[in-house]
Amino acid sequence: MLFPWLNWMSFGWLYEVISLVKIKSLLAIQGPRSIYVYSLLIGLFSGVGAYGFNILLSYTESLTFSQLIGYDPGVPAGDSFFSFPFAPRQFSYLWLFLLPALGGLLSGLIIYFLCPEAAGGGTDSLIKSFHFNEGKIPAKLPFYKALVTIITLGSGGSGGKEGPTAQIGAGFGSTLGSLLGVGARARRTLMLAGTAGGLGAIFRAPLGGAITAVEMVYKEDIESDSLVPCILSSVSAYLTYSSLAGKGSVFAVAEYSLSDYRHIPFYIILGLVCFAIGFLFVNFYHFVKDHFAAWQIPNYLKPAIGGLVVGSLAIFFPEVLGSGFGLLQKMVNGDHLNSYHFSLNGPVFFLTIALVKIVSTSFTVGSGSSAGLLGPSFFIGGMLGAFVGSMAQILFPSMGVLIFPFMLVGMGSFFAGVARAPIAGMVMVCDMIGSYELLPPLMIVSVIAAILSNKISIYRHQVQNRFQSPSHHWDMNQDIMDRISISKHFSEFRKFAIVSNSIPLTELQTQAPGIQASDFILTDNDQKYKGIVSLRKNRILPEYEEHLSKLITCEEIVQDVPAIKAEDTLGMGLRVMLQYDVDKVAIVNEHEDCLGYLRYIDLFRAYQSEIKLYSRKSD
Repeated sequence: MLFPWLNWMSFGWLYEVISLVKIKSLLAIQGPRSIYVYSLLIGLFSGVGAYGFNILLSYTESLTFSQLIGYDPGVPAGDSFFSFPFAPRQFSYLWLFLLPALGGLLSGLIIYFLCPEAAGGGTDSLIKSFHFNEGKIPAKLPFYKALVTIITLGSGGSGGKEGPTAQIGAGFGSTLGSLLGVGARARRTLMLAGTAGGLGAIFRAPLGGAITAVEMVYKEDIESDSLVPCILSSVSAYLTYSSLAGKGSVFAVAEYSLSDYRHIPFYIILGLVCFAIGFLFVNFYHFVKDHFAAWQIPNYLKPAIGGLVVGSLAIFFPEVLGSGFGLLQKMVNGDHLNSYHFSLNGPVFFLTIALVKIVSTSFTVGSGSSAGLLGPSFFIGGMLGAFVGSMAQILFPSMGVLIFPFMLVGMGSFFAGVARAPIAGMVMVCDMIGSYELLPPLMIVSVIAAILSNKISIYRHQVQNRFQSPSHHWDMNQDIMDRISISKHFSEFRKFAIVSNSIPLTELQTQAPGIQASDFILTDNDQKYKGIVSLRKNRILPEYEEHLSKLITCEEIVQDVPAIKAEDTLGMGLRVMLQYDVDKVAIVNEHEDCLGYLRYIDLFRAYQSEIKLYSRKSD
């Protein structure tokens, strides 16, 4: 019994390496179902990340607002779990003025010296990564984004907390995609799934988070390919977050439905107001951001200067500090609100706070501090809704107008306009209040605001639609490719990268440089097609090749990729390659005999040949 034991001890590591290679093959993205499974996993981690971020942020805000400033910003019902009851001290104008600047300086130093990508709102950088960087996000970014946002909002900066939570999820999805060796298409999907998870958790919006993630990347389109993964991730994140922080929606709202249709003209007016103030917000924010970017001073000082402006505004209007969701909850509760100073109330108070919030948010985020723009958009829209609702109360006291429905409708509609995301604005607000009773007026006002705002967007890296995105260049020509049969352009097919399924993986790695291929078509002894092996996803390190020679064959790690026939179209071949992340597709006959394969470049050339032929006929 001794010798078998010694033999296992001597070569046990070989079995571990073999197992790791096989496990890696099993973990590789094999198709849509693999994406769905990983989306659930991403959602789980996004929910945990959002919970950790929110508890740290809430503790910091409770400490600084209560112990330093002496101001109670309120807490939305859904965040009651994160409420830390510090005894408030006397109101301090000195801390109110200095704290945002000190937080901005600390944020600027961290951003400038450790992670420049953490500056700004975050959502726009995710959109840029999706369209122009193959969904790649630096692994360090979510950590620094969360840290700097906690400092920014905890010190009184005006912004939202959705940016870091979205980037926590997106960063995990992007990193996971890179570890799995997936292509750009799958990585983009995993990144969006992470974004949906972060939004779905922090806003307790399982459907709203998913819709926002797929709609925010375009001005007039949605990323429909990623919708199901985003829904799975968002729901998973929401359930995870709710299991840790308790169930419930962000805002606790009394039951309400639009039963008096005489109120509809007021909602139409609200849509016009959301467009007008949204136009002001977008242009003022970009104006501030551009001027800070062009300002020839050290970048780490810019957030401190933005903080000074916020502190100066907060001396007169402390209501603009932080996200403002606590104030929105007070309004939903029916509290009679006056401004902290000047005794402003009613429509004047609501409109003034909305305008001051635009300035404070623009200087917080535009100067380079880290905070989200989605939260402030909800707050500004809520104040505008309250403005219109309170005006209707004053002018038409007999019509029984309530303020809080207008406030909630304004939240979604304002975001729908400035972010060009009408569906997301509607669904997100319904999820945040735990009811779809307000959906009819939300639809009316959101569509009005979105249509009128067709030339503006708070997110500069949004593109018009899928056909203008580098991530979907092929989609423009898909309809043409679906009309071109393979047999029209090919009578013979390449066979250089066809290998036997019994070939050892180490031997294939040795032959690969001479064949100049990374993906290989596998056939059995009867030349029947068996699948594809990708050396991009399965590779044994050079130091182990000698010991693992002939121990792992390609049929053990084969990827089940469908083959196509010569009668099929170029479009079908392209879809197989994109869906399974391979660089070639096998061509078989009716008996499943492998006739060869086509590569991306072969499809490109056939397509170009068809276009040239069509052009000559047109001339």
